[in-house]
Amino acid sequence: MTVIMKSTELNLIPIFVAIYEESNLSKAAARMDISQPAVSKALKRLREIYDDPLFHRSTTGVEPTVFASDIYPAMSAALKNFTSTLSASREFDPKTSNRIFSIAVVSTVTHSFIPRLVRQIRQAAPHIALEIHPQFTEDLEADLRLQRYDLVIDMAIRGRTMLKSEVVYSEKLMVVCSKDHPRIGTSISLDEFLKEEHVAASRWHSRSSLLNGEDIKELEARNIVIRASGALEMMPIIGTTEMIGMLPKSAVDGLGSHYNLKALDLPFEKQEHNLCTIWHPSRTTESGHRWLRQQIQKVAKAEFNEIK
Repeated sequence: MTVIMKSTELNLIPIFVAIYEESNLSKAAARMDISQPAVSKALKRLREIYDDPLFHRSTTGVEPTVFASDIYPAMSAALKNFTSTLSASREFDPKTSNRIFSIAVVSTVTHSFIPRLVRQIRQAAPHIALEIHPQFTEDLEADLRLQRYDLVIDMAIRGRTMLKSEVVYSEKLMVVCSKDHPRIGTSISLDEFLKEEHVAASRWHSRSSLLNGEDIKELEARNIVIRASGALEMMPIIGTTEMIGMLPKSAVDGLGSHYNLKALDLPFEKQEHNLCTIWHPSRTTESGHRWLRQQIQKVAKAEFNEIK
């Protein structure tokens, strides 16, 4: 089915989104600041365009059809993209803005960097809210293009990409094991490192480790027996077994003693990894988005002092 919506009918998109999210025509009308007959008229036209009822009456309002649920993500994304172009054309004032920024963060960063970022943003922009999500996306380019997230904090993207990125900070990686480990003292050799069983942070959608042989060649030979979702999930396992792992120094400094952990230097040359902000190029010049990236860099400079 080919759906043709005239340019003069693009105003139907926010009405559809309002009806879907409110599940009630009266509430949708109030949200759009238009009359209920106007909402009903718009819904009638949408039904004609799509040749589908879109919504059925329920005891509390309306319920979407299967087809309406199928098209909602695209309609919502279209509305969000259009709204962002309007906000980009206006000057952003952090003191008065009540925007909600959505950020996806790699698991090893959440407990250390994000609390500092929250404090920074609350101080600079008291009315702005944040949505913090685990970085579980399978299609980063699509999620950023459709603005499911405003930006992502993760390791640098491998391979070619149209996405924009900049290094936030570099952090030292450490080998982590139980303080009572029977075979590991105050240092560890590469041979000892490879003989032990490992716990690793995972990229769940690819069933691979967050760090692997593409990042550090020596990691190819690890014997990984547990893949955990993040640093907080790794620590109690390492602290209560003879398994070892690799974690950022800030994570060990902040929580290592609580989980009976000790940290050792890595037994190979590469000791650090970069964390980056990643975003869609369409957001680069948007004043609010630029402000958010600046806050992230400000926190990194103050806390890590290793911007590259």
